[in-house]
Amino acid sequence: MNQRHKLGYLLTALVALPIFALGLVGLHALNSDLKTYQLQESNAATLELARLDNKINNYLINYKNSFKRDIESVHEQGAWALRCTFQESCPQTLNNRFILIVSFDQFGDQIYPPRETTSQLYSEMGKLKQISASLSTAKENLSRLPLLHRKNGVWSNYLTPKGHHLLYCWLGKKNITYCAASDRETLINDLQVFLATIANEHTANHIRLVDIQYNILWQNKDSFANLISAQRQLSNPLYFWRLERLQNTVTVSSTKYPLTLAALTLPIASLLTFLAFTLFRDQKKVLAEANDRANFAASISHELRTPLTNLQLYADLIRNKISKGTEKQQKLSTESTKEITKYTEIIASETTRLSEMVNNALTISKGNHPTVRKKIKAIPDHIIEETVTRLTPLLKDQIHNVSFNLQTPTEVKIDRSALEQILVNLLDNARKYAAGNNIRISSKLEGQMLTLIVRDWGPSFSKGTSRSIFMPFSQSPKDEAKNDGFGLGLAVCEQLAKENEGDVKAEQANPGARFIVTLKIDPINQKDKNK
Repeated sequence: MNQRHKLGYLLTALVALPIFALGLVGLHALNSDLKTYQLQESNAATLELARLDNKINNYLINYKNSFKRDIESVHEQGAWALRCTFQESCPQTLNNRFILIVSFDQFGDQIYPPRETTSQLYSEMGKLKQISASLSTAKENLSRLPLLHRKNGVWSNYLTPKGHHLLYCWLGKKNITYCAASDRETLINDLQVFLATIANEHTANHIRLVDIQYNILWQNKDSFANLISAQRQLSNPLYFWRLERLQNTVTVSSTKYPLTLAALTLPIASLLTFLAFTLFRDQKKVLAEANDRANFAASISHELRTPLTNLQLYADLIRNKISKGTEKQQKLSTESTKEITKYTEIIASETTRLSEMVNNALTISKGNHPTVRKKIKAIPDHIIEETVTRLTPLLKDQIHNVSFNLQTPTEVKIDRSALEQILVNLLDNARKYAAGNNIRISSKLEGQMLTLIVRDWGPSFSKGTSRSIFMPFSQSPKDEAKNDGFGLGLAVCEQLAKENEGDVKAEQANPGARFIVTLKIDPINQKDKNK
């Protein structure tokens, strides 16, 4: 190192050290300011949501009191009058608000819907069966209350594919017990109207109501807020919904904290510039190496095509010759025939393995220019079984047993080539890592997605490497020692899955590994069937 370089490094250190120290001071100040700000915001948001929750509870009390009077009044006209909920002849407060109203006498016997007229009450009896479990729980909880408190009633809920619904039971006049199953959509709409009337009190903040599936039921404004500053589960009986207050990512105002931002700006800008330059240089180098390796793989693949074709041709000729000689001329002894057959199977097995290596290399070499995938009519289960049969010579000496759990017997339009190549690569991967163990292959259809699962009982991959194993040219020391392939198999699986609007992931199965692949399929319509 000459004097000029030494002087350059010294000057760099003299400039960088004060900047670094100033940055540390700024970071400490910013961290302290952010914590103070976040604590204040969190306390304010929590208090705000608590007030809003209290208002919703008061609304729900008025909500139940309004319909209790009307239901009891309708029931006094006769038990059958409760059927007005389905004939749209109820008072305005009842119309469309409930899916079912049930009543019981003082002895617990059901008054409405009457059991002896089920044929006329098909809709009501169906809904009654749907809420029967929650109805029993609500009645039992009501019976445990002191008699004076039963008029206040108890809330319960029941779950359907649409979500949670409310069920309210109370003791009415003449010791009649009523239970009303609310309509979820109507309840949400009523609550939205109520919340909209008080939204002007929260115009400065973004507040929303969500369910347990994180569906937004109501929000007071549309914004790009991305940080939940506070959340609160609603009180019983709406505990399955949650209030959230959102705000934009916390930033420190330059007018409020000028020294903090001034201390941060210069070192951060310098650091980001250095990191950007370093990342650009390293990424450029990685891309160049990956491009060279892909070009090399593509070149080797094209060179291998001719000998592979010849090997396949002569293997087929030997098979045909053995078949004709054995059936017609009987010139070959049984022992010779077995040996030739064995050698032929080895040739075919190695040819199949090399062919798949070529296919993998060509697939990866396409890079960001994938070909248009062609879908044909086929049965996924048949493709899977045929592919495994074709690979039997390659697997039989290394895999103990291959079992199936196939549930896709329906003909669909699918990228057969992609499915075959993915399955071959996953089985080859299991052959290398799960030798001497079992493999289970499963399939199922979910909507327009085919799911293929290959499970092995070999040693699992290391924790934290579930994504890195899908990188091109990724090989374990075991692969490199055997020089077994290019390390492209799993990368090809991921690329083919994404070209079919799907994905692939790996899971530890303890023991072994589970590879889950999804591919988009197209159902066959009547026009396709007529072709």
